[in-house]
Amino acid sequence: MKTCTLTIRLDKELKELLAKASKRSGKNRSKIAREALRRQLRMDQFEAIRKRTMPFAEARGFLTDEDVFSGRRIREYRGKLKWSGNLDEMRTN
Repeated sequence: MKTCTLTIRLDKELKELLAKASKRSGKNRSKIAREALRRQLRMDQFEAIRKRTMPFAEARGFLTDEDVFSGRRIREYRGKLKWSGNLDEMRTN
């Protein structure tokens, strides 16, 4: 894997937190920073996808995370689907 160098400035508090996390986990500071950056970028990606899909979910009655994960609304929605056998042609009543 090809890598590059990124220089960042940390305030004293963040520097100390990073040092403690490094000591506690046995990981070097760079690895912790990479993992934190990767996690944050994935969260940003997730939020962007969520923002784009929320209008479609809300139109189908999925208003909260509980609606999505409960499965109840999914079963209700699947019961309304008519499928011709072609995924591109899936539609609702």
